[in-house]
Amino acid sequence: MLIFTLRRMLSIPPLVLVVSLLTFLLLKIAPGDFYSQLEADPSRSLTEVLRQKESSGLLVRLSPAELEQFGDFDDDGSTWAFRDDGEKSPTILRDQVVVIGRTASRSLLNFQIGSIRYQCDDEGVVYRKVGPIEGFFSWFFNAVTGDFGRSYKFNRPVFGIIAERLLNTLILSIAALTIAYGIGIPLGIFAAVKPNSAIDHSAGMLAFIGLSVPTVFSALLAVLFATYTGWFPIGDMRSLDYNEFGFLGKMKDRIHHLFLPAVVIGTSAMAGYMRQARGNMIEALSQDYVRTARAKGVSHNNVLFKHAFRNAVNPLVTLFGYSLASLLSGSLLVEIVMNWPGLGRLVFEAISAKDEPLVLASVLISTLLLVFGNLVADLLLAVVDPRVRLS
Repeated sequence: MLIFTLRRMLSIPPLVLVVSLLTFLLLKIAPGDFYSQLEADPSRSLTEVLRQKESSGLLVRLSPAELEQFGDFDDDGSTWAFRDDGEKSPTILRDQVVVIGRTASRSLLNFQIGSIRYQCDDEGVVYRKVGPIEGFFSWFFNAVTGDFGRSYKFNRPVFGIIAERLLNTLILSIAALTIAYGIGIPLGIFAAVKPNSAIDHSAGMLAFIGLSVPTVFSALLAVLFATYTGWFPIGDMRSLDYNEFGFLGKMKDRIHHLFLPAVVIGTSAMAGYMRQARGNMIEALSQDYVRTARAKGVSHNNVLFKHAFRNAVNPLVTLFGYSLASLLSGSLLVEIVMNWPGLGRLVFEAISAKDEPLVLASVLISTLLLVFGNLVADLLLAVVDPRVRLS
């Protein structure tokens, strides 16, 4: 057990590195970035925008001495050069004529010398664009120390934003998982004990509906139901007058907001677990050890729960790790449709805004949750089934 756990723990860093690198490269391949629109906005100061990019680690400021080493280069149909006169900003020459920074920035906002790209602001300060590989490893090493950077959109530390939203998503996922396992497994067992009965056919119809109806459609129906009946709130996870409630009032208010999104996600997952539990129980009840136990006079409940169910539960435990990841991904559309302030909606907003630090940190956290869920599932499987020898 210990050897297996250590082996799985050692496999986490390479996995996280590869997933983070692929995500980073995909973001870089996509056209434009968060600051492209800001640079094109005439109401914003180009100098301010480029300084924000510098503080975000996307640009590196070059000194006048470094710029003078460029020599003459051609761009925008003119010959340019930088001269170090001992000032904070270099003297900029276009066709041997001195120009001010604002004039130069119109042509040198984005220029390239060799394979390296540069940007010039209104004050004549020149920055080097950080390459994708250099930028990734700079971000990754900072992330290892717990510094995920600052969000471009929210201008706040990424870790604090994700911590708030992740807790909300975990609350929703755990509630949905409780509904899925708490209803799906008992229904599956009852359907297996009485095959071809009314319970079995009803459970089968419920599973068919749960597997067939998309989660986003169920969420839309739930919003429509809440709108017409007024029984449940639409959006957010607490009321506007939440702070005026006592402890029990706050708990009731949160459960009231949580109920409908959790039912939407849990019902969809419940159908799969119910079919899995039914199939496993039918197979277990047909085994020789079950017939032997019944021949020895073991009571029906002992045969059902002590012998058959303990062997039928193994695949369900294995599904636990995948169910955590699937619930986190499945809650994305539900959070958007039902306006739940969770991690899924945050990722969608970050991708739409091309907020790279927020997207990278969210993917990293989701990957760790998936790995952790699979590890917990393997350890639980060893606990419920002594035949499994993980070491």
